[in-house]
Amino acid sequence: MKQKWMIGELAKMFDVSTDTLRYYEAEGLLRSHRDEVNGYRYYSYDELFVLMDILLFRSLGLPVKEIQPLVTTKKLGEIKEILQQNDGLIEKQLAILQRQRKQLAQIVSQHELCEQHLGQFSIVAAPAFKSKFLGSDVEDVLRVVKQYKTDEGWMDRIRHTLFLPTEEVFGSRSFEAAEMGISFDDETIREFEAGEQQQFSLSLDKECVYTVIGTDYSNREHAVFEQARAWLTERGRSMEGPLLGRYLASSHQEGLDYYEIWIALQAT
Repeated sequence: MKQKWMIGELAKMFDVSTDTLRYYEAEGLLRSHRDEVNGYRYYSYDELFVLMDILLFRSLGLPVKEIQPLVTTKKLGEIKEILQQNDGLIEKQLAILQRQRKQLAQIVSQHELCEQHLGQFSIVAAPAFKSKFLGSDVEDVLRVVKQYKTDEGWMDRIRHTLFLPTEEVFGSRSFEAAEMGISFDDETIREFEAGEQQQFSLSLDKECVYTVIGTDYSNREHAVFEQARAWLTERGRSMEGPLLGRYLASSHQEGLDYYEIWIALQAT
């Protein structure tokens, strides 16, 4: 059985570069020997197994600096403890990635709602989420969002929400006068203390006309309200108000924010 390998042979065997092997040597992870006859560098059977461990630890994401003591000075039990610590770190990273994936899926679904419902009308039940409104001062909204952002796992569930009173729906018909707030699903609100839960309530309790609208918060809503009124008239229904809007997405190139909106209907 062959007992020594030249650097090129070892590199080819493990599909790494010779520069990588030299780097491991420079960092004290691996050592080579010199042939007394020709002076060539070679690696012994023992170094072959050391390299296997190095590559295994690297595949687990361990940095070179942490691997060096594992293959030089640490005993078996100490190596196990270090690997267990890294397992805990990986578990935390997986939890972070799972939260990010969930948040990404939510954002994608919001963009899909824009594509599917922009300019389209339907009659639906009142929305089930609960809201908390803070008037029209943007700073107040940002302050409250920051309050909830400090609690891990809640930021991806915060939704910017608008409320347009009935008189505004039939008056100026613009989001310029809308009250701003935030909304959560019931599952999140149940995590709050009782007093905090009471600050969130349903704003609509009737059937609603539903659509998605793009707004610059000035007067683009006027045309949409007129379209909704005409669509409802054809079906023998009419708006009563108020309006609830929940943020979906933004198109910065167009200068528009997109909301799904519900406008309460008169009972039939």
